[in-house]
Amino acid sequence: MELFLQAHLLLSSAPNVLDDITLPQEKELEGTLAKLILNGRSYQVVDIILKELSQKVSVDENDDSKSLLQKVKTFISTHFTTDKNVSLIFAIALLQTFLQNNYTGPLAPIDIFSLFFETSLSNETIDSLLVSSLTVLGQPAYELTEDPIYLILSLLLLEQITEQPSLFDLEDDREIDIPKISTAETPASMAVAHWWRARALMAQLSLLPEATGYPSMISSSILQSIDIAHIITKSLPESTPEDVKKAIYVIYYLENVKSSLAINTEHLCLPSLTKVKKLTNFQFVLTGARTKRTKFQQKAHSGLIILAKSSWNLHENKESIMESKTPETFELNDDLLLEKPHFESIGSEPLDEQIVKRQKLDEDEEKIIEDKLLPMAIRQEYIPQELQDLDPNEQPALSNYDNIQLLLRLYTIRQTSPAKDPLVEEELASLINRIIYQTPADNANVNEKRNWTIFARSLWERSMVETTRAKTIERGLLQMQSLVEELGLKIQTRLIPQGNANADNDESLAVISRLKYIHQLPFLPRWELDAQLAEKYMSVGILRSAVEIYDRLHMHCESALCYAAVGDEKKAESILTERVESNPSDSRAWSILGDIRQEPALWEKSWSIGKYVNAKNSLARYYYNPPQHSGLTRDYNIVLKHLNDSLRQYSLNFETWYFYGCVALECGKMDVAAEAFSRCVSLDQTHAMAWSNLSAAYVELNKLKEAHSCLKRAIASDAQKNWRIWENYMLVSVKLNEWDDVLVACRQLVDIRRDTSGEGSIDLPIVEKLIELLVSSDYPYSGDTNETEGRLTHYQKSCLEFVCNTLPSVITTNPRCWRLVAKVEIWRKRPWAALECYEKAYRAISHNPDLEIDEKIWNETVDACEELVSAYESLGEMEGKYGKSSFVCKDWKYKARSTIKGLMSKGKGRWDDTDGWEKLLEVRNQI
Repeated sequence: MELFLQAHLLLSSAPNVLDDITLPQEKELEGTLAKLILNGRSYQVVDIILKELSQKVSVDENDDSKSLLQKVKTFISTHFTTDKNVSLIFAIALLQTFLQNNYTGPLAPIDIFSLFFETSLSNETIDSLLVSSLTVLGQPAYELTEDPIYLILSLLLLEQITEQPSLFDLEDDREIDIPKISTAETPASMAVAHWWRARALMAQLSLLPEATGYPSMISSSILQSIDIAHIITKSLPESTPEDVKKAIYVIYYLENVKSSLAINTEHLCLPSLTKVKKLTNFQFVLTGARTKRTKFQQKAHSGLIILAKSSWNLHENKESIMESKTPETFELNDDLLLEKPHFESIGSEPLDEQIVKRQKLDEDEEKIIEDKLLPMAIRQEYIPQELQDLDPNEQPALSNYDNIQLLLRLYTIRQTSPAKDPLVEEELASLINRIIYQTPADNANVNEKRNWTIFARSLWERSMVETTRAKTIERGLLQMQSLVEELGLKIQTRLIPQGNANADNDESLAVISRLKYIHQLPFLPRWELDAQLAEKYMSVGILRSAVEIYDRLHMHCESALCYAAVGDEKKAESILTERVESNPSDSRAWSILGDIRQEPALWEKSWSIGKYVNAKNSLARYYYNPPQHSGLTRDYNIVLKHLNDSLRQYSLNFETWYFYGCVALECGKMDVAAEAFSRCVSLDQTHAMAWSNLSAAYVELNKLKEAHSCLKRAIASDAQKNWRIWENYMLVSVKLNEWDDVLVACRQLVDIRRDTSGEGSIDLPIVEKLIELLVSSDYPYSGDTNETEGRLTHYQKSCLEFVCNTLPSVITTNPRCWRLVAKVEIWRKRPWAALECYEKAYRAISHNPDLEIDEKIWNETVDACEELVSAYESLGEMEGKYGKSSFVCKDWKYKARSTIKGLMSKGKGRWDDTDGWEKLLEVRNQI
């Protein structure tokens, strides 16, 4: 029964799901506390448990960050060792209260300092000491974090419950084992505790400027293990509804994606997104539709739209919870633009235009491209029937988990696409519009059916897109300012009056709504919202407002970067100098100051203070490409040493591993390169260049089979246009005698390079070897073409297609290529086609403009003429294309003489005394 409670706490279920549950007397306290958390009153759980304790933590003026943390640890180990279930619920309540105070609002009405500490020091002083203990690898946590004691207590409790070593005050070179979760060994209650620990570590990461260190590695390892969901669902009581078990898997995959986005391994998102889409049976597709965007637009033009329909609302339908009032959404109120795009019905495009578009598509193209972040229907008839029937302007409301899927796909696209790409911006806008503009099935008040967090995040993302456009920037900035103020978290001055839309009659209802999906969406703390607003002010040139926000947030590094971005590096330096003077332990500030001044001593200082990995990365780049004034030359050993130090501290950085491998390749350290690129492909299995570079290292290490496998992965990833990868694949396949692969690579190289290199895309020695293998066995000739083709091997069919169909479309001036084609045509019993190839080979060289001035070209042309005459003689009287009654070339003698006569007329007066001329006379006399 404890696990049943924990499952609903994981799901943030509605409080009424516990109404019909009868708990044993000894478990009534757990049930009461769990229900308080589900009711949005986590702070009351904290209040109840701390008031029951007879002691408090005593803090005096001599305490620093380490001594204070040690006192807190001792307090936890003393008072929370007996009942792990209550300790876990307490840890959950602490984490939820921390999130409420820093991420969602409104502030919890509780003073934890008076409950937990006994001191004469101010709350701000204690907060400052506690925030210091959340520093990770030199990156300080945000210094104005509200009540960090909630998060620290939660992390310490979860470390104790899961019996894992503490991540606080780690020694520089100490290594910690990553927790292992298995269905055979991990109890269900422990799996739940690990899951909550991953959530708490994700919250800690959101306090840092960049994801780094053990918190990111441990949280990602926990959320990358599907066993954690298996353990919980299998251990639930048999009476547990299947929807609840299914929902456990859904939130697992969503949080798996969130974790990947947080630690910059967004390439891992797609498999999890695909799985959760199948779990919820979510139907959606990106397609085109004719749309009007302005009030005076007479004719609709093509645009993108997401058609989507939810098939399963999980256990949400069974929860009698109303969402709280959603944030105020501002209207454009523009004289030109419509409030939202107006789409014509799907498939209303004129038939003739549809036909024109179809002609441009590949006949073999898949109906719907599923293995993408946005499944696309490139033709109207490919859209599933259920989605075709939707009204594009009044699409039904989606379930909240399906809305989150769309938002996570949006974040993944943004992190994997070029910035400010117009097509990407259109895709993002279509995703956002599908979430914002949806109609409840029961025609209820739409604001009462939307979840606050999801809708607020959608409005925020819409603003991020709109602030890049001149016509919508005003609404975007106003909406962002409104959302920042609506959190109600220590806003000093409001630019937007607080009206009824922001007043929530029931505060607990607001908390429930805002916290319900907080763990499935990327964390955006209140200061991060402010900082992004400042970035937007910067992008439109409102520097003063941006700097004011950074100053108010005490984000000194961001303020300095703001000035550096507009070219005022002196101001940036002065800000950072003041920062390191007032806070010498800020490793990030030292490193950024080093980036601006390009001084290695500052990076070394940053590393010595807090092991800040970016300082080592900057040192590596500096010694890899030292500036001229330094007088230094490139030193590979120093570069590799700095990169190695960086990776020992944080091993999830793909870019650092990639640079490490490239440097090792460049200086010939193939073992190091192989290790580096192996780590790269383990972090991103879709990175074609990483696979290709790994194969290059294996080739140098004489591991050809491994190299061949790597190149197969490279071309399967995203290398369809990268001819260098295909060339390497071809050469390695030749060494391994994998001729089927050689043929595939050779054909792909021609397809890729034909437009730029023409016949230069043909690797003649390779093609000659392929043809040699082809003609080494007899052609299975039969009178019936279909029967003949049925006897050919796959290699023979593919090689024939390549040589006889693909190559002739590429060859222009190379007679050697035509001779190769002729050789194959003779092998396949088509002498008429072979003779045509010899004629084309002769024409290719006889039209050379250097024929009359270059004796070498003259001699080559004579040889080609002799070869053509021999072909006339040997092939002319053979059975022709139309059977026994026809010949390949009945008048072959006449054509041979004409060919010789034409060449002699070109060489007369210039080459009559040469060996080539004598050879021509001899050939003519032999006919």
